[in-house]
Amino acid sequence: MDPLALPDPDRTLDTSGTYCPFPIVEAAKAVRALGDGAVLLVIATDPGIATDMPMWCKATRNEHLATFRDGAAWKSYVRKRRADSCPAGLPGGSAVADE
Repeated sequence: MDPLALPDPDRTLDTSGTYCPFPIVEAAKAVRALGDGAVLLVIATDPGIATDMPMWCKATRNEHLATFRDGAAWKSYVRKRRADSCPAGLPGGSAVADE
């Protein structure tokens, strides 16, 4: 997705200076707090987010919109899946355990 075409985020989470698994763990917490269809922007300096975020989104059925480098940081956009997007019989929870 073209970075210029990305939606404005409903929340921005800055995880700069932290490393795996912190950016994904904190993103999971932030996504749980968002409404269905809301967009989270995660800012990270750990380049691992470029592979970790798409995999986490696939595992949790959230929509990975884009991850790209912006100067010294990485930006990753995630849209929270809608509750009705979970196939019947499958749990709708996150891959990261609730506290």
